[in-house]
Amino acid sequence: MTKDTPNYQLYFNKLKESASYSELSDAIIYEILEESYIETWSKGALTFGGEKTLNTFYFVVFGRIKMYKLNPSNGNEFILYLNTPGDIFDVICLLDGKQHDIQMEALDDVTLIAAPIETVRKWILRHPEFNKIFLPYLAQKFRNMEEKANDLALLDTWTRTLKLFIKHTKTNIHGSELKLINNLSHSEIAKIIGTSKNVINRHIQRLKNEKLLQVDRKHIKVTDLHGLLNELNQH
Repeated sequence: MTKDTPNYQLYFNKLKESASYSELSDAIIYEILEESYIETWSKGALTFGGEKTLNTFYFVVFGRIKMYKLNPSNGNEFILYLNTPGDIFDVICLLDGKQHDIQMEALDDVTLIAAPIETVRKWILRHPEFNKIFLPYLAQKFRNMEEKANDLALLDTWTRTLKLFIKHTKTNIHGSELKLINNLSHSEIAKIIGTSKNVINRHIQRLKNEKLLQVDRKHIKVTDLHGLLNELNQH
């Protein structure tokens, strides 16, 4: 990518604003961009088997990508990660050099900054500053996955549902706003917490009846965050 690339400054700003790259110097970010290229995925695009991430490392600029495991015998899915703007992937392939047996789907039209994975390994060796932001990011991913495993093993589906909505609710001057999962189907939400669509339908209906959620087609709005927190604490 060169400075003549359309939206080059936008991509620079996105990297600079992200938690993954914000502490890097401008010179290093320019170097990263020069050794990268732009890749776009259309909404609904599927990638099976992880071939893409074996040789390519990605930074999400726009859109969401779900990374999931699929049981081919019954079609059941479990969503491991939702990669959103600012996220980087696939760190597993970067670390061990082996293909990651995982499927990916673009939930929106997606724009990515992509680089050959060998190039990223050179950045790690060449720039200690890169490690300072990469290693904490990696640790946070591990913590999130540990929490997800604990929830699956130790908590019932009602508690997991409450935690999911609380986790993704952000507060601002206008009140509470559900981010990331607000327009996902009930089926997709069920796959995040490891349950069935019928179960999540019942839980969402209960939250509607208790006036904690407002649901309009696929759009979900949190109407009472304190009520969700109280429900979780009482359960």
